[in-house]
Amino acid sequence: MTEGIRRRGVMDVKKVLLLNPPSPELVIRDYYCSKTTKSNYIFEPVDLLMQSGRLAERYQVALIDAVVDRMSPDACLAAIEAYGPDAILFLSGAISWTYDFPFLSSVKAKLGPGTVLVGSGDIFQEEAVRWLEEFPFIDAVVRDFANEDVLNFLMGSEDELENIVFRNGTAIVEIDHKRARRAYFDIPIPRRELFSNPRYRFSFTRRKPFATVLTDFGCPYPCSFCIMSTLGSKFRSVESVMEELRMLKAQGVRDIFFIDQTWGIEKKRNLELCRRMVEEKLDFGFVTYSRVDVVDEEVLAAWREAGCHTLIFGVEFASAEMLKLYKKGYKPKQIEEGLALTRRMGIRAVGTFILGLPEDTAETIETTVRLACELPLDFASFNVAVPRHGTPLRKEAKSQGLIGDLRVMDQAGLQVAMPTQHLSREEVMRLKQKAVFRFYLRPSYLWRRVTSVGSLDELVSQLREGAALLSRTAGFGTGRRIRNEP
Repeated sequence: MTEGIRRRGVMDVKKVLLLNPPSPELVIRDYYCSKTTKSNYIFEPVDLLMQSGRLAERYQVALIDAVVDRMSPDACLAAIEAYGPDAILFLSGAISWTYDFPFLSSVKAKLGPGTVLVGSGDIFQEEAVRWLEEFPFIDAVVRDFANEDVLNFLMGSEDELENIVFRNGTAIVEIDHKRARRAYFDIPIPRRELFSNPRYRFSFTRRKPFATVLTDFGCPYPCSFCIMSTLGSKFRSVESVMEELRMLKAQGVRDIFFIDQTWGIEKKRNLELCRRMVEEKLDFGFVTYSRVDVVDEEVLAAWREAGCHTLIFGVEFASAEMLKLYKKGYKPKQIEEGLALTRRMGIRAVGTFILGLPEDTAETIETTVRLACELPLDFASFNVAVPRHGTPLRKEAKSQGLIGDLRVMDQAGLQVAMPTQHLSREEVMRLKQKAVFRFYLRPSYLWRRVTSVGSLDELVSQLREGAALLSRTAGFGTGRRIRNEP
């Protein structure tokens, strides 16, 4: 480590700041999937949330989420200076680093070289050493927010580090242990009082207030377009999750966004968690991600009884060949059967779709959009393909000459990261816009949405989110676009 950090040790670091830097747009930077929001949602940054309890066991911890509070860079810098942190855990991402880094450099200049800046974000999942070489204000980057690397780094416990890159004098050290697969971990209960901002919101929650909870990290499935397949997979114990849920219940939380990438992977553990939620009468509603080949009648019944009202499924493509090529792991028939069963069990279904992969043509995208309109979906999320750092898709896109050293990208589609072998970026953008309007402006769909809401809060939320989605898709939004790099 740097000599300044080594001398600082446990005794000198007293105050740690969790920082989501200011942004001119509503951006999500956490969980290695930075993007602009397609509508109007902005939930608790899970990287910071998961580290808050662990760091609070040793240090005074504060949070500044400048995105949700819409803070200007000057106001955020003043707030940071007023707190006077000894160390900052910050978020950045492929969508925002071009303005994050100048701001973070000014933070370092204002607070002095003794302040430690540790980063987390998708951009650091690839060529992390290069990022530190280019940007000397960064002292370290962590690549697993569910482990103890931030704490061990600040304490100087070098032998305990797992997946981190840091400065050691003039050298840069990379520690990259093999990712855990289906392992277990626990975390101290997050400092929820820091994340109680009423401005946090998520499109598919039904009651307020809501909270974001992580019960497992990463994903064991090998989808080659997804960063999650590179992170390994780890699961919290049922008792650890229950302890956090009891606390949220006591705080009056009514809806949960379980941000697990595939809810129900470990079936026995998952059913036990659902059983405990029912037995203890937590009475949460919840939304989460899963897969069509994970759901069956038994698990859907258990999830519904535990409060599940909405499931988000990665449908991705209509083509069986594309599903196989990108290692999605299931067939079109399983998509139809899984979604039909979800509908029969009374749970809302959201389908996510990817447009603009290297093999895509106007015809394949049309087939995917037509499938989205035919499936029993309550909502659809159309994303443009993003060659994320560290993914097989990125390597493939580079080998085909579709991207160079691309460092700025956004799956929401406010910009398109790459052309396909057959379509320009502009054509992908137009097809994505067309998909959104085609799905959401069907009269039968609009009628079903209006007649299916369960409360005035939900109706207002859906109207707000829908208006934001259509406005942003049409190109109005904030009017700002980030320059795409070649």
